[in-house]
Formats: sequence, structure tokens, C-alpha cells
Amino acid sequence: MSEEQAFIELVGLAQQGHENSLNQLAQQVKGRLYAYIYRVTLDYHLSQDLSQEALLSMVKSLGRLNKAERFWPWVYRIAQSKIQQHYRTKQRQAAYTASAVYRDFVSQRADYRQDDVLRALVQKELSKKVIVAMKELRQQYRAVLSLRCFDRLSYSDIGLAMECNEVKARVLFYRAKQALKKQLARRGLSKSLLLMCLGVFGKLTAPAEAAWSSVTVTAASAKVGLPTAVIATATTKLGVGTVAAAVAVLATVGSVSILSEPPLPERAEVKSFHYTIQSRNNSPGAVSSLSKGAYEQRYYFPDGVDGPMFMRMQRWDPQQKNELCSWLQNDQANYYYHGGEKQIYISNYRLWLSSLRVRRLPTDTAEFTSFLSEVEGDTKGVKYTRDRKTGLLVKAMDNRFVDARHFRTTYSYDTLDEGQFRYNWPAEVPEVDERDQMHKRGWTYFRVSGEMDGQSISGRGRIPFVYGTAAEHSGWMTLNIGDELEIIDCSGGAHLRFVGKSLIAAYPSGTFFKGLARPWMGMHTIDIVRRDAARQKVWFETTQARNKKDILVTLTHEKDRIDTELTYTIDLENDIIKSIRFKVNSRTKGWLTFLYLQDIDAVDDEFIEPVVLDDPQVPMRRSPGMLWLVYLAEGNLGK
Repeated sequence: MSEEQAFIELVGLAQQGHENSLNQLAQQVKGRLYAYIYRVTLDYHLSQDLSQEALLSMVKSLGRLNKAERFWPWVYRIAQSKIQQHYRTKQRQAAYTASAVYRDFVSQRADYRQDDVLRALVQKELSKKVIVAMKELRQQYRAVLSLRCFDRLSYSDIGLAMECNEVKARVLFYRAKQALKKQLARRGLSKSLLLMCLGVFGKLTAPAEAAWSSVTVTAASAKVGLPTAVIATATTKLGVGTVAAAVAVLATVGSVSILSEPPLPERAEVKSFHYTIQSRNNSPGAVSSLSKGAYEQRYYFPDGVDGPMFMRMQRWDPQQKNELCSWLQNDQANYYYHGGEKQIYISNYRLWLSSLRVRRLPTDTAEFTSFLSEVEGDTKGVKYTRDRKTGLLVKAMDNRFVDARHFRTTYSYDTLDEGQFRYNWPAEVPEVDERDQMHKRGWTYFRVSGEMDGQSISGRGRIPFVYGTAAEHSGWMTLNIGDELEIIDCSGGAHLRFVGKSLIAAYPSGTFFKGLARPWMGMHTIDIVRRDAARQKVWFETTQARNKKDILVTLTHEKDRIDTELTYTIDLENDIIKSIRFKVNSRTKGWLTFLYLQDIDAVDDEFIEPVVLDDPQVPMRRSPGMLWLVYLAEGNLGK
């Protein structure tokens, strides 16, 4: 068994609760954890405290680690989180002079006196220059240098540890090297001495019990490749010349694809984004120009920007000094961490905005956003800037709040991966699961009943509530309108046909779920319905129902002197549509009511997923979107 395999086995045994294995694991981790934190902070006493905190968090949350082979990036991510949390609380790092930094280092490294070679190294002027040069770097640069050069992590693992993707990890390492070369040059050290200086730093900061003399930095570990260098320098003042030169070089070997990509991804290629905004304080008695807090938001799209969505949100005070509550909505459930109660609540529903405005995304097109602004009005005091080529939002300036003046938002794209949307609260935090039976299961069956122009409507279907159940229990639905018309929508496609007879029209799968609840997509039903409407320029109005628990969303579609109105009753806390009522030219036309099954143990063949068979004589039609409901009310469906 290799050393790596033995370590993975040790992690597995520790996860299973073997006390000796856990103690052995903690002993193996302790030194590396301290060395990493010290190399990042260059603060002896702080490193002692943070490494103990990180080790304790590791022990408590070890059971949440999904893959034992990813143990080290997971541990370093815990350490990085502790470092960031400390400096957020303290606001800024203490300012040390170069001499003070080195004196502190020497005074705490008492073991150098017991080793002649190490003592000679410490006493050399080179060591002082290296330590001071490293101190001048950003913490993020010291972190990536340590993970790559001393802990020998791959760039993908560094991405996991530092919560970014592999490309960003490579770029960050490249920039860290360049910054260190510049600091060394300022102290009279040639850039060619980079590897040697990194080796010196590694030896000087190695844990006392480690075989420090074996610390080496290889040329291979310090390489990132020319494409990464091009990306890293493309946004600097010298970047234009560098890119032009690199194009000439790379073109000769047929590797120019990375240079042809724009600074921002095309909208269809976006996998994630991250930004922080301020929110208005609407509490009673609050001044209108006060912020409720800064909301740091992360989104991830496992199947592309128009597919399901995971969300993570951290609420800060307006100055972003103190963490408050936080939310996580991933492929498993909807979590809310109450900062005051130190408790996690698991709920049925996705988040909605307390203002009842439609949730907007920086990937929304300018046309789509403009229509929402027509319906709901603009946010006064906020100026947005879009990238001309991609149409993506790139920044915003918010001047609304007296307690957060000139608040700048920068939208960062494709810097996150799915691993950052896993549940990672401390193991000791209690959970309160407020979900009902069907939301705990993650999916359920539903029945539809109703009437349209005197014809009865009946139907059935299945709905997943979270992305994690959507593959095995995908959404499907059948509707019978009177005795003649039948709608089928399932994973194989969507059909509109006469009952037991010929096919009228074929559509893409999911066509008849437009305008209906799709909670597995990652947004609350009120947002899904209204965004479906906005995509087709259908006006809407949002009001609160008399019972204060439901929301009424009324859609209005007018064309050819036909005024069609759909009024949804949406249960906020269960994130489902209860009913839809239809009017045409102010006359009631019909209604649909949805019943969701909590208990499915006694269901029979009623809920067998239908199968659609292609008919080559019936061409595939373009999806009408949510307008199919309008056509249903007007009696034009399928025409």
C-alpha cells in the first residue's frame, strides 16, 4: 500500500469514529496546518490560535467530507476560512516594519539554535530579505505559493482550497510569482533566484518537528504554462503587448483558442457568478436611506445559465465587518443559518425578495431587464454598467445609503464550482427541519382539476423540489381538457393530441411546465412564474392575499382586442401554485387547482410516467412558453 493510500484509509477510519485513527490523523495534520497558516499570516501567535481552531473544526466536521482523497484541499479551505474570518473581524492587518517582522520571526524560531546549518541560514542577510519580501505580498499570494510549492497541491485542489476554479488558481499562482520576483528585485535579488528564495522561505517556516532540510521547490511545481501567463497579464498595463507577442508565438503551434476568448464568457457559457449588493432597511421606523446589510451572493449553474441554479448568500453589516445570517440553496435542500440563535433551519421554500420584486440576475439580458423595469420601475440611485460584447453586468454603483456611501458592486463570472455549494456549517450547530413530508422526500405526485368553458379538466404529474431528485424523479404531467384534447409533457418530449387519436403538435420537453411551478430550477415559484411572463413581454402585478400567507400574481396578455388575465394563487411557505383562475375580456373562463400528495405509499398505476412516440409526419413546433396557458383560456391551444 502506498503512503497516499494509507493516508486515505486513515481518513476513512477517522470518519467512521475510530478514536486512535482520529488522534493519529490530527497529529499528522497539526504541523502542516500550522505551517500553512504561518506562511500566510507571518504571525506566530495568531498562527498558533488559528491552527488550533482549524484543527478543532476539522475534527468536528470530518463526517461531512465527501471524498477522503480530497482531504488536504478541504483542510486548507477550513484554514483559509479561519484566516479570512479573523481579518474581517479585525478589519485590517497590523502594520509591521520590515525589521519588526524579521525580529518577530527570529524570536519565535527558537529551534534554529539547536541546528548549526539552520542557525547559519537564519543569520544570513538573504533570509531577512526573503521574509520581508514575502511579508509585502498579499495574503492570497502567500497562500497559493504555499499550497503549490510546499504542500504540492494540484491546481484543481488549490481551486478547492481557495474556492475558485482551476484556471483562476493557475492565474493566481502566476501573479503571486511575479509579485514575489518584484519584491525580491527591490531588495537586490535577481529574479533568477526565485526558486532558491522560495526554498529558503519553506525551510525557515517549516514546523519544528518536520525534516526541514527536505523542503525543496522544484521547477515543475513553479510552472503554470504560457496560456496562463497570457491570461494573467492580459488585464495589466503591459498586457496588450504581451498578448500580441503571445498570439504570434501560439499561432505557430495552432494553440490560439485561449486567446480568442473574450475577457468575460459569453452568456450561454456562464457557469457561476459572485457579487455583493446592499439592501434597503424596511423595518418600522428606519430611515429610508439606511442599508439593511451587504448581501454577498454566489450562484452556480450545474447545467448552464438557463438551467437549475444553486445559491449561497451571506449577509454582512453594511460595512462588511461582521457576518450575520446566511443561506444555502443547493441540490439537496434550502438552509438558513440564524446568526443570533446559532441554529440552522431547513425549509420548504426558496428565498423570495421581501420587497416582492422579481429576482434579477446579472446574466439577464438588457431587453429582459428593461421589461422588468417597465413593470416594476427602476431602482433609483443605482447605476449599472454592462459589458458591450457579452451584455453581462460588470459593475454597479449604489448611492442610496447614508451608512454605505458609494457602494461599488463588481460581478465576477466563472470563479466558483459546485464544491462551494456544499453544506459546511460546523457539525455542532443544531438543525431544525421544518419541511413537510413531500419536501423531505424531495419530490411528489400532484393532481390537477379544473374547468374551462364548461369543459372539465383533469390531470396528474410528478414534480421534483430539488435538483438532486430531478434526474431520478423528473417532472412530467398529463392534462385532459374535456373529452377531446390531451396534453402530455415528460422527459421524452411534449405532445398535444386528440384523446386516443391523432397527434396535433409536438414540442420540446418541458413546454407545458412553462408558467407553472418548477422549484427544482432553484428559484421560488413567484419568481419562476413572473420571469416566464417577462420573457414573453406579458405584464404582471404582484399583491398579497388576504390570508397574508399567499401571493397573488396576475398576468395580463392583450392582443387582437382579446384581453386575457391569469391570476395565480401561490403558497409562499410551500413554494407551490395552489390555483390559477382565467378571465378573457373580463369574463371568467375557468380555473385550475393543484393538489400535491404528502403520502405516496398508496398510489397506484395512476402515476406511471407517460411515454411519447415521435410521429415523423408531425414536425416539432417551437415552444409557446407560458403563452400556452393564454391559448388554453382563449380556446386557441394547438391552432
